[in-house]
Amino acid sequence: MKQSIFFLVVLSMLGIQSISAKCQYNSDWKKSDGKRIIVCVNGDSFSDRDKARATCAKIKGSSCSTASSFSSSCSNNECYDESGKQSNSLSGY
Repeated sequence: MKQSIFFLVVLSMLGIQSISAKCQYNSDWKKSDGKRIIVCVNGDSFSDRDKARATCAKIKGSSCSTASSFSSSCSNNECYDESGKQSNSLSGY
C-alpha cells in the first residue's frame, strides 16, 4: 500500500512540473527600442530557465540576467517561445 501511495505522489509531482511552465522576464530583458522581452518555455527547471535566458540573449544581442518575474502567458507583441520565434501572444505556458 505504501508503494502505491508513493507511486501516486511521484506521478502527481511529474504532472505538476509539466503544468508549471512559465513565461519569464527580468527588468533588463529589453530590446534596444525599450520593449520588454518575455520568453515562454515548457518548464520551470534550472535548465528551462537557462533556455529562456539564452533565448533572451539571442534576441537582445547581449547577455540577460536570470529571470525574476514569471507568468503563465504573454499577451504583448514581445512574446517569444524558447526557439526565439516571436508571437503576439503565447498561452498555455
